[in-house]
Amino acid sequence: MVLSGIKVLVTRPVHQSEPLCQLIAAEGGQAVRLPVIEIVEMDDKKALLDCRELMDDLDIAIFISANAVKKTLPTLLAHFSSQLQLFAVGKRTAETLKNWGLTVLCPASPFNSEALLEMPQLQSVQGKNIVIFRGEGGRELLAETLRQRGATVNYVNVYRRIQPPAPAWITQVDIITVTSVEGLRHLLMMLEKQAWVRHTPLVVLSKRIRAEAEKLGIQAPIFVAPTASDEGLLRAIQEVDVINPVS
Repeated sequence: MVLSGIKVLVTRPVHQSEPLCQLIAAEGGQAVRLPVIEIVEMDDKKALLDCRELMDDLDIAIFISANAVKKTLPTLLAHFSSQLQLFAVGKRTAETLKNWGLTVLCPASPFNSEALLEMPQLQSVQGKNIVIFRGEGGRELLAETLRQRGATVNYVNVYRRIQPPAPAWITQVDIITVTSVEGLRHLLMMLEKQAWVRHTPLVVLSKRIRAEAEKLGIQAPIFVAPTASDEGLLRAIQEVDVINPVS
């Protein structure tokens, strides 16, 4: 579907929203930017700083997001050992690591934790020391599964996600995109007085987000991106049948 005249709400953080906005514009749509998550520094960076002394003992480093790469490498890059294997959960995270001149392994589509755990390089990790760089909070699936496989796994939280203040402006849109469960919750809190939010077609990155949206009372059709990427989001957006676009 060509998106001519279709207004699409993009809820990614400010510094991550532009690629999707450009894809929407290229198809004739109008991207409406409303970041529902703000990425901020950790108040306590002790875990990251302490990690510098442990890098020689690590076998595997996993980066959950591009933000994790950007918050980690300025401090740790010079301390990476030659045997350290790097993994990225998603395509954009892998590209960010490559931009730093690093070799990285990344799962095939749909670019999520489940796909990462299916990679052959992570099947036999008995006795391996693994670190996961991520934002504060989040899923436990990776660490729990790798520990079950016999690895020693530690988290290093390198940033926090907070809810921005509600915007002074409000405009109704034709399609809403959401890329995390936390982002969905923030959106509903920020626009809690706007009934149309729960009745507007929703495009999400995963079945897990769709399940949470249904639990939170979203009454509009929910479309899951075929891959956890901006291109996947665009494909799902194009599946939405908008009969009367918001003017």
